[in-house]
Amino acid sequence: MNLVEALERSPLPRELAFPEAEYRERVRKTQKLMVERGVDILLISSTPNLGYLTGYDSTMSCGYTIGILGQTGDVALHCSELEAPCALLFSTIKKIDVFYWYEAQDTATQLAGILADTGGNGKRIGLEMGNAETFASGAFDTKSYLKLAEKLPKAKFVDATRLVLDVRLIKSPAEIKHMKQAGQYTWTGLKASLDAAAEGKTDNQIVAAGYGAMIAAGSELMSIDPMIMTGKRAGYMPHIPYKRIKLAKGDAIYLEYSGTHERYNAPGMRSAVIGTPPDGIKRLADASIKVLELLLENAKPGRTGDEVAKIAKKGFDGAPKDWFFHGGYGYAIGMGFQPTWTENPVYIAEGSDTVLKPGMCFHLPICAWVPTDKYGIGFSESIHVTESGCETLTPGKDRFLHVR
Repeated sequence: MNLVEALERSPLPRELAFPEAEYRERVRKTQKLMVERGVDILLISSTPNLGYLTGYDSTMSCGYTIGILGQTGDVALHCSELEAPCALLFSTIKKIDVFYWYEAQDTATQLAGILADTGGNGKRIGLEMGNAETFASGAFDTKSYLKLAEKLPKAKFVDATRLVLDVRLIKSPAEIKHMKQAGQYTWTGLKASLDAAAEGKTDNQIVAAGYGAMIAAGSELMSIDPMIMTGKRAGYMPHIPYKRIKLAKGDAIYLEYSGTHERYNAPGMRSAVIGTPPDGIKRLADASIKVLELLLENAKPGRTGDEVAKIAKKGFDGAPKDWFFHGGYGYAIGMGFQPTWTENPVYIAEGSDTVLKPGMCFHLPICAWVPTDKYGIGFSESIHVTESGCETLTPGKDRFLHVR
């Protein structure tokens, strides 16, 4: 039985995150950029890019799924038969070529045949050749690239890693609406975890309260598991996994969550301390909050990431001795699939010449720590740049160190 044909004979109504017109406009902008950059055919290996252009969604976003887009027409799909139902339910895609998932050892030969049959040999084929940012995945794999080059000797392969990302950078009002809903989930989770924090509780129990609250509020599969660091482990910020660590008096608690709505994210950070805050933790929290407030006041269109970062940096003047900050005052966010909610290698940081524009969205991750004394905290908001400044996508206004 042909699974795609069987599903198409009695289809479910498509569940799209946006009206079809929004997807058509995204494809149109991408095709315009393809023409400008001399790309005849674009192979979309980044699942978030494929989701952005078509609505495609799946719990197995790491699997081989390739979108094929010419300078005209719609996005076609090459995927396993187990992913075809996801495309038929969640996306605008109508043309799907499938293989059986257990026969996936040589998908590139089949893909080369599809491209050859549609006139791809001799064309300029754009590949997403790298991971666009530090924690992302989705680059076209080397083995498949070499096979395509062998099977399509007249084709010229060019780097199109940033092509769809450049279209994605400026968000539409509909995208902003989804991100604000994600921000509501985020705040629900942070508040639940802060309320659950108490001496003797474990980091797992605190995370469970927040995770459950976000899912109950409506969040979907999250781009990153909720993050928590407590006590001395917070001095090793910010990506240490939770592992049944009990809280004691004087321990700081660092939380970083993002709920998701139609795969859109709006991360937030908050921090707490068990009992009276030690002086170092209090000073680090005060300084970090000051940095965040300066960012919110100064993130405006027309300013560069460098300009905003240098202003915000002054907030750390009151930080304790030997504090450490990662240097990234903001990074671009929007649609995200596992393993990251970071969307784009665009930053608010010293040395960044990126000019802020209305519609850009950033997470402002002000987490700082003191490795020598083993403590750390974090406060953040997600924002979108407006015509006159910025607006938060995360609704929490209680930017202070919670005492539990």
